[in-house]
Amino acid sequence: MKYLIKPRGRGYSLRMVTPEILIGTKNPWTSKPFGKEIKLGLNTQRHAEAVRIRDVRLGQIRLLEAEALADAGRGSVGRIIDLSPESAAEWRQMREEAADRYDIDSVLSDELERAVRAGRKAEARAFAGRVYKGAIPIDEALTMYLEERREGNPFGYDPLAVTTALNVRSSVKHLIAFLGTESPTLHDVTPDQVFKFRTEYLPLVAKVGPGTVAKHMTLLRGLWSWAIADKKLLKAKSGRPIRNPWIIEEKGTPKKKAAKPKPEEARTAFTPEQVSLLFKGFPAWGSRQGDVMRLALVTGCRIDEVGSLKLEHVQPDGAGFTVPKGKSESARRYVPLVEDAQRLLAQRVSMVKDMQQGLAEVEQRLFPEWPLKPSTQKINAASQWFTRYRRKVLGAETDGRLAMHSFRHTWGTMARRAGVAEDRWKELGGWAKKREASDVYDHGLVEEQLRAEQAKVWEAYRAAGYLKAF
Repeated sequence: MKYLIKPRGRGYSLRMVTPEILIGTKNPWTSKPFGKEIKLGLNTQRHAEAVRIRDVRLGQIRLLEAEALADAGRGSVGRIIDLSPESAAEWRQMREEAADRYDIDSVLSDELERAVRAGRKAEARAFAGRVYKGAIPIDEALTMYLEERREGNPFGYDPLAVTTALNVRSSVKHLIAFLGTESPTLHDVTPDQVFKFRTEYLPLVAKVGPGTVAKHMTLLRGLWSWAIADKKLLKAKSGRPIRNPWIIEEKGTPKKKAAKPKPEEARTAFTPEQVSLLFKGFPAWGSRQGDVMRLALVTGCRIDEVGSLKLEHVQPDGAGFTVPKGKSESARRYVPLVEDAQRLLAQRVSMVKDMQQGLAEVEQRLFPEWPLKPSTQKINAASQWFTRYRRKVLGAETDGRLAMHSFRHTWGTMARRAGVAEDRWKELGGWAKKREASDVYDHGLVEEQLRAEQAKVWEAYRAAGYLKAF
């Protein structure tokens, strides 16, 4: 227990490191100067009584510390206690462990009143909020949350993906902007404010769509759930946990549902003629537009999987690359390339290495010309560019049917037509497979087997005329 020791067969004692300002000053319990450590017998073997006396002694030591600071002229502290977050955490811990909080609360109330009289009302209020309710600033809680949800965390929490962590930061940024106060705390967020944030600020001020509103609500609900259930940061003064304000129970007015696309407007694959027209706009290798389209066609990768690749995940000879993360477990995979696709990738690796001299190798990307959106780490600009380019080359009538993602549809279609077994083309393309009991024994194909399957797709592309303008 904090600051308590109990040698075998003896009573409890308080033991702690002496605050620096008190070293050498008179110890009122022993009439000797304080050393580097304070050790006081509490004259009891009962734990509850020891906790009560310890809390009183700690309060007295903090008073001595404040007086010493004032006498030393350090601060216009004016004989008030340390109001730092660290001090608040210490007082909160003492209250948590106290069998009877009356004595410690009496000492603390006197000190906070003194701080208010000294003109430190805002600091005293924040300090009291931290001690009594665990009211830590939202941005501080965010830092703790993301650290505890990182990959390899010691708590066993499911780690957040990089994009999800960035989205949580974005949600908190919106919330702090909405609250409009300096260093708002978790306790400052009430159900009424959540309602206004959801129904007024996000759709009308931040101008985000219903789907994004729902995403922000989900992410913030997760942060508050961690603070309430896992860290016990959000309690009423009585000690009971508060209700999560982000849990919305009412259904409200039904929203208009998006109309389903007509069968003829559903997303489809490119024809060989359409691919040739798209590639002819960028006939030479080396442009960001032409290279990203060609690699999307021959790998079936999602655009962000290719566009956000770092060079550390790409083989220098262009033989393939590893997708390190994705929207599902299946998305993390090795993707081989063959023939001209391999040569194209090798040329791009060599070209962008020269472009990124001076950057740390772990920061070098395969497509540095396409900027990553900070909040999601996606190359939205590529998809937006392609929509305009596809409409210009293939006509506006292809809207709703063809998009950058259609290269993935095309690869999947040609893989099946090439006779690649379903489990193999799904493994190559990163599609989620139906789970079987035997999956635990299946550790996937080796690199050369994957390359052989990719070669079948390449030949199917060649035979169908997709590679005429490659």
